[in-house]
Amino acid sequence: MSDETKPILSVIITTVGGASFVHRCLSRLVSQTEGRNIEVIVPYDSTASEIAELKSVFPQVLFVDMGVVKTDGRPGTQQAAHEMFDRRTAAGLNAARGEILALLQDYGSPDPNWCDQLLDAHRLSYSIIGGAVEHEGKGLLNWAVYFLDFGRYQLPLPEGPTDYLTDVNVSYKRAALESVRGLWAERYKEVTINWALTNKGMVLWQRPQIVVRQDRGNLSFSDLVVERFSWGRLFGCIRTREISPLARLLYITLSPGIPVILLARMAKKVFSTRRNRGRFMMSLPQLAAMTFFWCLGEFAGYLTGRESAR
Repeated sequence: MSDETKPILSVIITTVGGASFVHRCLSRLVSQTEGRNIEVIVPYDSTASEIAELKSVFPQVLFVDMGVVKTDGRPGTQQAAHEMFDRRTAAGLNAARGEILALLQDYGSPDPNWCDQLLDAHRLSYSIIGGAVEHEGKGLLNWAVYFLDFGRYQLPLPEGPTDYLTDVNVSYKRAALESVRGLWAERYKEVTINWALTNKGMVLWQRPQIVVRQDRGNLSFSDLVVERFSWGRLFGCIRTREISPLARLLYITLSPGIPVILLARMAKKVFSTRRNRGRFMMSLPQLAAMTFFWCLGEFAGYLTGRESAR
């Protein structure tokens, strides 16, 4: 492929919410790519076959059919669902041709200048650049999920090095990601990838001008409790593989205090920025419950080192 036809930017959208969310995300993204050397990729598998119906609506988008994909987790469980998200992202990265590889999730819609801001950011020397996540949903459950998952990425944000970037708004120079291909060729896990790259001496760079807006639609509290526990367990399991036995013991011992620490950090962020303080207080009961179940799952991950109970 010649340099003239090779995309400068590949944007992979990971399907999490389903066709309606993918449609919303693409509607805001493709208008930014028209007439430009940018490709948009949406991987899907047999468990999300309705995504194929969007091909006629967005003919300029590359839809990657993964077919039937076997998961390590039992079908129908949160573990299997989260694993499938990882595999969809990996499939998109494997199909991408661009020199810059960017990741979105369908719950997050990019701002109108997202592509321009991302390309401008990659004129910098940093290989891993992430942006901000703002809230766009309705209802207290949506706010609670937002504060728990993305409160640290709420504007205003300083530009500079950071310890964490979110996988719903992150981008890589190809050379950096290729240097750890063995870690994401089948499943992409941002924690594992980003830690591996920082261990190589690379910097996680936060760029607040690159903004996506999160909206998960209608939510069920009972479903969220199961989701939080499962995702917390997965995080704890992944971290266990990266830390020493002594550090693992320390995390297990201190786990009962983690919910308080997390809630305090979220409150500090909200009240220091003077944004969304009322929403934070109103959603605090739901937020505290979901934080507790996340941390309970994280504790299970530290204790067992397994992603699920089986």
